[in-house]
Amino acid sequence: MKNAIFLVFVLLFISCKKEVQKEKTEITTVIENETTTKESKITTLENNEVVEKVSKTTSQEENPMITFEKKVFNEDSDHKDLLGYYVGSFNTIDYQSVSEKNGSYSNKINISIDHIKRDSLFGHSVVAGNARLFKGLFDSKALFAKVLEPGDDRYDGGFEFTFYPEKTRVKGIWIANDKNLAVPKRDYNLKKKEFKYDPKLNLNFDVDYDYNLALYDSQDEEGGEMEAISAKVIGKLNASTEELTNQGIENLNKGELEVLRNLIYARHGYSFKNRKMRYFFDNHIDWYIPISTDVRSQLTDLEKKNIDLIKRYEQHAERYYDYFGR
Repeated sequence: MKNAIFLVFVLLFISCKKEVQKEKTEITTVIENETTTKESKITTLENNEVVEKVSKTTSQEENPMITFEKKVFNEDSDHKDLLGYYVGSFNTIDYQSVSEKNGSYSNKINISIDHIKRDSLFGHSVVAGNARLFKGLFDSKALFAKVLEPGDDRYDGGFEFTFYPEKTRVKGIWIANDKNLAVPKRDYNLKKKEFKYDPKLNLNFDVDYDYNLALYDSQDEEGGEMEAISAKVIGKLNASTEELTNQGIENLNKGELEVLRNLIYARHGYSFKNRKMRYFFDNHIDWYIPISTDVRSQLTDLEKKNIDLIKRYEQHAERYYDYFGR
């Protein structure tokens, strides 16, 4: 009897041990499966993040925004023959609007094509003391571009233009975002030009003939009183190549001193905000190309010294006025 009871007890013990081992095995399997699933999910998430990062990087590399700090004309660009400065008159289309709001009928503009990649075009414009980046679409078959300025300036808008490589020209229109501007729409037919600083550039008039030139701050005058300067006097001076003296400039009137000083900035491609100087250089100086809104770092020591001297005389000089009919 005792042996039978002992045998039953042993059988029960063995059965319980097997059940415990089975439960442990099932728990371990579940834990391993859950861990594997979690690891799989994590791996999938990481892969997705990597794919997303690569996609973003590729997208950014395909559309590099050209900034003024980078080289102007990108060496990796497509259509390298189209890159460069296109310079000429930026003209109003609606003359009545300009007259009513005291705008400018025309300014000299420089449209710089900096980079072309597949169907994207990047560049910047320089006009009337403003430099603005633009980017947009490019049709390589029609050689047509439609680009937009950033839009964070009230004078921003969009350019549409066509390239004419055989004539090295660009022709098109610009439309302002703000339709209430004095000039909401302009057209242009620009010639491709190269800029090179040349300290010898000067007034290209016949300085042996004594006549006056007009300085004015409005393009809406048919005639009347204008500030006059002598081309003969200014044309014989050059503040970029020679050291000016008190005796050489003391008899110049205020307008002549202003032009003499600003000829320095014009040689470096400065874009004038001041209307009087802008109209003078835009209309009278063929070699003038606006390429920058700040050229102070480009000035030579001689030019800086002459600028200081001219400014001292400008403070006390008088303006000379004459009458012109146009």
